[in-house]
Amino acid sequence: MPYCTVCKQYADYEYDINLAYGDYLHTSCLIKLQMRKDEIEVILRRQDAQLLSSLFVRTEVSDREVISEEDVESLSDELTKLKNTLSSIYDFLPNWPPDWNERKLHLIQQNGSICLSCGEERDVYLIHEIPLCEGGTNELENLELICKPCYEGMYGKGDIFGSFTLKASQSEFSEQVAEIQYAMDNSQKIRFDYKKPSAKTWMMRVVVPERLFNIPNNRESGETLCVEGFCELRQANRVFALERMQALEVVPDYNGLEKYVDTYQ
Repeated sequence: MPYCTVCKQYADYEYDINLAYGDYLHTSCLIKLQMRKDEIEVILRRQDAQLLSSLFVRTEVSDREVISEEDVESLSDELTKLKNTLSSIYDFLPNWPPDWNERKLHLIQQNGSICLSCGEERDVYLIHEIPLCEGGTNELENLELICKPCYEGMYGKGDIFGSFTLKASQSEFSEQVAEIQYAMDNSQKIRFDYKKPSAKTWMMRVVVPERLFNIPNNRESGETLCVEGFCELRQANRVFALERMQALEVVPDYNGLEKYVDTYQ
């Protein structure tokens, strides 16, 4: 029986977040951690602003707005722990983490804007060494900086930085690609059954597609054609391999979508 790694209560493995190392996480627990972090940051920023203002303008502040040094220290310690907890969770999320830009900045501060492939200092992008769909994680050791020319030289133009072009070897997915492209062009959603490699059953997903792209296979030759978009079931951006989809269709309109999602919740 799976349990949430935060609250240690029972987790429905079909509908909660399945972390990369096998643990589970309630979506509500993650949201609570994020909201508490944001709340503390607002309090501390307000405190800093009041202190700065008091150096130049003499103002009267109500007792309710005054925070003692002990409270500030306590909140700062709590914030540090929350950030560490969230960072460790984000390491193993099955999708791109909310602190993606911070992770990129961390690597740039460590090594500079150096492309791992050509060794030149350029504008760089952050990518996974082992893609998420191939078992990779968001841990820093699985992330690398690469420039656009090098990426396009290795994997072809448009795979991640530009418009998508279906390759001849992927002709079997042409109908699915056409449906997904139509949904993106017309701001519509797609519905399909999806089966993870480790899953025994298919699960229906409703997704707002954002882009099509190829992910290089690190364990074998070739590439995996994927679609990224907002998943109604998980309430987060997810990546889906087209080879693991079936019965894909464009949802005709937004009305009544809830009944499809509720059916599986």
